[in-house]
Amino acid sequence: MSLLVVFEALMRSGKMSAVADDLGLTQSAVSHAVGRMREIFRDPLFLRNGSGVTPTPRARQLADPISEALASIRLAIQIGHGFDPATSRRNFAIAAVDSAMTELAPELLTILADEAPSCCVTFMTMPMEAAIEAIATGAIDLAIGAFSKTRTPDGRTVPTALYKESFLVMARRGHPRIGDTLDLGLYCALDHILVSFTGDRHGAVDQVLGTIGAVRRIAMVMPQFIPAFAAVAKSDAILTAPLRVCRKLGDYFDLVAYPPPIQLPDFQMQILRHNLSMGDPAINWLEAHVRRSLLGSSPVAAYA
Repeated sequence: MSLLVVFEALMRSGKMSAVADDLGLTQSAVSHAVGRMREIFRDPLFLRNGSGVTPTPRARQLADPISEALASIRLAIQIGHGFDPATSRRNFAIAAVDSAMTELAPELLTILADEAPSCCVTFMTMPMEAAIEAIATGAIDLAIGAFSKTRTPDGRTVPTALYKESFLVMARRGHPRIGDTLDLGLYCALDHILVSFTGDRHGAVDQVLGTIGAVRRIAMVMPQFIPAFAAVAKSDAILTAPLRVCRKLGDYFDLVAYPPPIQLPDFQMQILRHNLSMGDPAINWLEAHVRRSLLGSSPVAAYA
């Protein structure tokens, strides 16, 4: 298994020195592991370049099966340990947008203090495709987002529904150009802030506008909702965002909400996890509390 761990780390970093540091090995030990893998797979696997190593086509072909195998082993080990929140020192990882973190963090801090004082939750933000891959490889435990229209690796990830979302348009109170309503012409004429993890300037709203021959001006793209709301509060730009985010942050930033002047499709928010983690009592415990925090229902005793 140690050889496969070295392989996975090299595919991720491309530098033997970094792999040695991350795994607590000497560089000669990493080199020896690569030599053994070359014998086993009968391929050079990693070719030296100026700053590190480049995987061969054979290594790229092996990458997904090896990552999947390691993820399965890691999950099996976690399940085998059982889970007692009061004594566990488990570190959990959750990928979510910043607005979901705002909702979850206070609740989870209280839960950790009351039930799992030695556990830790690490939040991170990443694009949906990256979150799916992180779940599939066991790098994170849960991901929260709209995954229904995003490719998921067959059989490795399990999405479950949280709630349906729609959109609102947010503007600063006292906006000089917006009255009681917001029509399509003014909507397209105003500057817009778009929240995109990837930096893509074309969002779901633009797809709908395109069907009617309309275009809006994207003045700024930001990777998170909280700074986007803060920017709207101090400018004449507007923001089209999920309804739940708007309700949570709109009052905080003293913004005014308007219905979109076009019909925008609803979307489903989901929790994503690895299929093999369904038997992990620790992740069952975590998901139950995440679900309760977001939906207000009581957590099930699935981790018992």
